[in-house]
Amino acid sequence: MEMIDAVCAGNIRAVGRAISLIENHACEKEPLLSGINCATGRALILGVTGPPGTGKSTLVDRLITRERDRNRKVAVIAVDPSSPFSGGALLGDRIRMQEHAADPGVFIRSMATRGCLGGVARATGDAVKVFDAAGYETVIIETVGVGQAEIEIVSLSDIVLLVLVPGTGDEIQIMKAGIMEIGDIFVVNKCDRDGADKLKAQIDYMLSLRGDNAPEVPVIMTCATRDEGIDELHEAAHTCCRGMDLKGGKIGGAA
Repeated sequence: MEMIDAVCAGNIRAVGRAISLIENHACEKEPLLSGINCATGRALILGVTGPPGTGKSTLVDRLITRERDRNRKVAVIAVDPSSPFSGGALLGDRIRMQEHAADPGVFIRSMATRGCLGGVARATGDAVKVFDAAGYETVIIETVGVGQAEIEIVSLSDIVLLVLVPGTGDEIQIMKAGIMEIGDIFVVNKCDRDGADKLKAQIDYMLSLRGDNAPEVPVIMTCATRDEGIDELHEAAHTCCRGMDLKGGKIGGAA
């Protein structure tokens, strides 16, 4: 199929068309995915999730900059909720990433949930395969604002960044099962707010309850709007993925 060759060659128009075919469940979908399968398995896939209003889009924007500083090609899938009434979606998360719009090494794709629960869309996983086959070395999935049980991102990502902000609950909320169990890295964003240190202490305490044999989980303080803590977060993500690679994880192209 001509489109398969174009996707694997990194043609951005072919990539966009391929993802549209996948979203629309076109008859070409399955042959396309089968044809690109041999070219996948190389990208580092970062999942960025957390409740609404935690600053995920701005954080992703800063991470794109750090990845481009390393000369890595970056694709972003920004998932927005669909209206249960009209079926439409604003697809506005990419607005916060517009400084990268003219960068040929960055591809930002908005994607509506279309009623799918779990924080992602049904087409998200297959879209990741398209970007992977097209040579994007890092794929970032930004979920919709999620609740305590919306954890589909863990099955799609190599590393999950769980973003929280101060002032959204007490230690009982922090200890509830579900989303708090999937983070490979915890991010306390908007750390200039009151209560940020308390939130970090609560997370540290929760993590300490997992026992001495549990893997260490970094807790990083950031303020994405001020570009603070992003270097530490970026390095923690790559350190985490290198550790997974050494243990035989599924990461193929982590730097």
